[in-house]
Amino acid sequence: MVYPDGTYKPVLTSADGLASPSATAVRGDRLYITDGGVPEPHDPKLQIGTINIKALLAGAAR
Repeated sequence: MVYPDGTYKPVLTSADGLASPSATAVRGDRLYITDGGVPEPHDPKLQIGTINIKALLAGAAR
């Protein structure tokens, strides 16, 4: 998550299955992340998430 002031907070890590992200796209409230699967065990995939717009905007007002 990137805030308007430039600070950021990771929302996905390797614990979530993210090994080597290569691209992101947003459509509406959906987030798509392609993972190249570069490190072993070479498991490329597309991860899809839902963006909670209300929570995101509430966090920006901090």
